[in-house]
Amino acid sequence: MLKKITGPGLFRLFLALLVFMQHISRFSVGSYAVYVFFCLSGFWIYKMYVGRYAFTRRPYFTYMVSRAWRLLPTFLLISLLALLYIFAERLPEFNWQSWSGPNKAHFILSNLFILGYNSLQQKLLVPAWSLDIEMQFYLVAPLIVLLLARRRVSPVWAILMAAAISLTCFLLGNQVELGSYLVFFVIGMAAASADWRPSSGQAFASLGVIALLTAGCLVSPWRGILLVGAHPGPLAVFSPRANVILALLTVPYAIYTTGQKGFRADGMFADLSYVVYLFHWIATMWIYEHPGRLAYRITSLGVACGLVLGFSFIIWKFYDHPINRMRSRWVSGRKKNALAESGSVH
Repeated sequence: MLKKITGPGLFRLFLALLVFMQHISRFSVGSYAVYVFFCLSGFWIYKMYVGRYAFTRRPYFTYMVSRAWRLLPTFLLISLLALLYIFAERLPEFNWQSWSGPNKAHFILSNLFILGYNSLQQKLLVPAWSLDIEMQFYLVAPLIVLLLARRRVSPVWAILMAAAISLTCFLLGNQVELGSYLVFFVIGMAAASADWRPSSGQAFASLGVIALLTAGCLVSPWRGILLVGAHPGPLAVFSPRANVILALLTVPYAIYTTGQKGFRADGMFADLSYVVYLFHWIATMWIYEHPGRLAYRITSLGVACGLVLGFSFIIWKFYDHPINRMRSRWVSGRKKNALAESGSVH
C-alpha cells in the first residue's frame, strides 16, 4: 500500500494542490512545489530524450513538437475558459489596454505559445508563469542531456555549475529567467543520468525533515516565514529562501517516487496534476471575488476544491488525455520510421 501512495503521479497531483493551497490561503509553499516540479521535469526530460526521442527521425524537432503538443492544447483551452469567466463576471481589474500593454504582439504570442508569458504585465493564468520557464528549459535541455549522457560533464559538476549560474542570476536581479531556476532542472537531470535511486529510508528521512521543519516553523514565532498571505509580515522576506531550502530537501523523496509504480490510475494523476495546476486559477479568481465570513469562506473553499477536481477530471478525460495519446502515437510513429529507414540503409 505504501508503494502505491508514493507513486509519481499522486505526488505530482499533491504538488499541484499545494500551489492551489497557496493561492487560497496564507500558507506560502507554492514556489516550493514549482521548484520540485522543475526537478522532476529535468529527470523525466533526460529519461525521455535518451530513451525515446533520441531514436526518432530528427530527434530535436520531434522532441520540441512533442513538448509543445503536450503543453499548448490544455493551456489554450483553460486560458480561453479563464477569459470567458473574466468577461462573464465583468471583473473590474480586467482591461484589455492595461493587460496587453504597449507590446500587443508580445501579449498575443505569449498567450498562444507560452514563451515570454512570465514577463507579461498581467496574466490570464498566473500559475502559467512556470510554463514559460519550462519551455525555455526545453529549448536547451537536449544539449545538457548530451553533455551528461556522453559524460562530458559529471553529474556533480553539472549541478555545481548550474548552482553557480542560478546564484549569479539571482544576485543580478533574475534578469535571465531560466538561469535563476536552472539548478532545479539540472539536479533532476543529473539524478537521471547517474541512475540515482534513493532508498526508502533516504526518501522518508527527507520527508520527515521537511515535515518537522514546516511544523516547527508554523508553531514558532517565525511562522511569518511560511504564513504570508495578502498582508505579509516582516518575516515574509525569508519565504522565498525557505521555499528553496524545502525544495532541495525534497529531492531524495521526489526522485524516489519516480521508481514507484503507484496505483493503476497513477498515470491519470500525473496528467491531472497539469490540468489542476492551471484550472485552479479560475476557482481562485472566483474565491477572491466572493469574500465572506469564516463559515462562508470554509464552505466556498470546499466547494471550489471539489469543482476544480471535478472539472479538471472532465478536461483530462475528454480533452487532455485523447490529445496526449495522439501525441504519443505520433512520436512512436517517427521512431518506427527511423528504425525502418535505418534497416533499409544497411
